[in-house]
Amino acid sequence: MSTIDPDAARRERPLRPTTAASLLVPGLFLLGAGGVLAWGLTRGAATGFSDDAADQDVPAIIAAICSSFVLLIALGAWSIAASRNPRLPGWLAGIGVAVLGATAGHAVVALPPRWLQEPVFDLVAVSLAATAGVLLVLATMARAGRARRLDAAEELMRTTSPVTGSVTNQGYTDFDEASQVITAVTYTFRDGSGVQRWVTKPATIHVRDPLVNGEEVDVWFDRQDPSDQNKIVIRRRA
Repeated sequence: MSTIDPDAARRERPLRPTTAASLLVPGLFLLGAGGVLAWGLTRGAATGFSDDAADQDVPAIIAAICSSFVLLIALGAWSIAASRNPRLPGWLAGIGVAVLGATAGHAVVALPPRWLQEPVFDLVAVSLAATAGVLLVLATMARAGRARRLDAAEELMRTTSPVTGSVTNQGYTDFDEASQVITAVTYTFRDGSGVQRWVTKPATIHVRDPLVNGEEVDVWFDRQDPSDQNKIVIRRRA
């Protein structure tokens, strides 16, 4: 038993900030796994992944299989870390890092210590490098766009006062076995002229802190153009 609402206390508890350092370890694994996977596939392709045990490149096969699992885990870790801070590079940048590693992995097809003596820079390596560059540029542009939206939202919250809104559609029925759900939640509020408006926003709902219909929230909106959904900010109350 407690005299403090545990849900309210959990919402008020400061979360450890997610910074660019959180992407360092997943990024290194993405770079390495992408390189090993491309190395294994390149070596395996030389024998056509023969069914004949005598012709099989066993190290290449093992490397390709193991690095595939590592790549998926690292990409998941990158995506989770990035989702906690919209100002960080998203999953697109993670894929770009993996492809960058694949460029080096494809170019190096000899076993150590000869791997720096027999590099193969062909059309595939150049294409991989170009693809990595494009992905990283797109990721940078996407991050810049998110940063601008966040800056606009913060400016709106600094310069206007919130009104009371409420949840009209929580966007989910149950969590099943998941610890959280990502869904679209519909809110309603009244603007400065008393007109009732509805807006739908994406939200991540945690099983330990569920959002329910009828819950009151704070709503900030552009007083000059309350219909602009890009300038509506929703925040749950503690």
